[in-house]
Parts: sequence; C-alpha cells; structure tokens
Amino acid sequence: MRAATGDIETAWFEVGRGDPIVLIHGLADDHRAWRKVLPRLMMTNRVILYDLRGHGESTLGEANGTLRQLSGDLVVLLDTLGIERAVLGGFSLGGTIAMRTAIDHPDRVTALGLISTSSRVGSAAAEWYRERERMVREGDPELRATLDADTRDVYRMAPEEIADGLTIRRQSTADPRGFANACHAMASLREHPLDPELGAITAPTAILTGEADQHCPPKAAQIIASGIAQASVEIVPGRGHALPVEEPEKVATVLVGLSATTRADANA
Repeated sequence: MRAATGDIETAWFEVGRGDPIVLIHGLADDHRAWRKVLPRLMMTNRVILYDLRGHGESTLGEANGTLRQLSGDLVVLLDTLGIERAVLGGFSLGGTIAMRTAIDHPDRVTALGLISTSSRVGSAAAEWYRERERMVREGDPELRATLDADTRDVYRMAPEEIADGLTIRRQSTADPRGFANACHAMASLREHPLDPELGAITAPTAILTGEADQHCPPKAAQIIASGIAQASVEIVPGRGHALPVEEPEKVATVLVGLSATTRADANA
C-alpha cells in the first residue's frame, strides 16, 4: 500500500489485530528485515511495517539527511493511518529513529523496543557512513560490491540468511540515494549524539543487543539504558547484529511483552 506522507509516498504494510506495533527497519533494508518476527507478532497485535524514505518502495522526496526528518516521516504516517500511539520497534538505524521520535513526540509512543542500536557513533563509524555517502554521491563503480560486502558482514552470524539479505538490500538500494541520506543522518551522531536528550524519553524501553554485535555492541545498549529512566537491557549470548533474523522469537517476545505491559498499565 502507498500513503502520501508530506513530500514523499511511503510504502506501508499491515498484518494482525490488536494494539499497534510499528516496526522500523535498518540501513539499506526494507520492511522485510522483520520477516522472521512477524508470525508471532501478528497473532497478538496490529503490526505496521513501512519502508524508510528512499528505501524499498518509498520515494526519496526532498531528503535533508537528518534523523528529525526520518522521525517526522514516521509521525506523518501515524497521522495518516489514524494511530494516536504505538509501541515502536526499531532495528539498528530504526532504533535510532525510534529514539528520536520518543524524544520529539513522546505522546505518540507507548513503549520502545530497541534492537541492536546506538545513540552515538565513534569516529571510525562516522567515517564508514561518510565514505558510503561519498560513494553514492560520486557514482563510485565499487559501490555495489561494497554494499554486498556490508550485507555479508551484517549477516555473518547467520550465514543461512545471507542470500535473502542480499536480495532485500539490493532491491531496497537499487536507487542508493535513500541509503546515502540515511548514512548522512547517522554520521551526524558523531557531533550530535542523542545521549544528552535521552532523559526526555519517558516510555518504557526494552533494549536487546547481541553479545557478539560488532556494529552496536552491548556497551552501546548500556549507554542508552543509562540515559532512560524506564529502560532495561538484555544481552543475547553468542548473537551478532541481525537479531530480527538471528533471534526472531526473542525479538517478538520483547515487543509483545512491551505491548501487554503498557496495555495493563493503561487499564489499571
């Protein structure tokens, strides 16, 4: 389905019934990053998935390379779908967008499920994002090979998922400008981390991180938790970055639990 959301058309999808959970995918992915998590979620909740600006089947529009714009896209989509408040589940880049949304629009968020994400980036990570943005901007002939190598790295702890991961990410970045836009937004976390603003997040927050995640390690999860009053961290032993495919049942359990807890609190 398509929805006119400000200056873009957003591709969105819906399954299940119940209280809403909105899933936000990571860099270079599309909504199918959550493919392994859906079977459990759709039995208890109304699940909304969408493609980020310039990813998958969503258009790029007047992209400005900021997390605020990516967060604003989500809020406009909620408005369009008539969803007042929802649990937000964000993976990697999606988790950063979820935090930005909870900071700027606390009335729209009932709870946060943050999966393999971070609130800041170091100098090496910022350079990684800037280099890929440069490759897109300059039409570097090595771009596709680089993105494929990045995909294999993300899925290195789940090699059986590499083929599907390559299919999704090649399709989602067929026009790589949305990828570059998101890279720019993430690189900005070097100079402007979310850390000083995390105290504004009042929603219950569950943070899930893989013990062997080299992209958003457990330390990143602990930094986030230290800034949010109602936050908990669970470290998944022996797992890496791609928890939605490495540990889909665990991810689903966290999100369903957040929804059930906030529903019980609202009815108390």
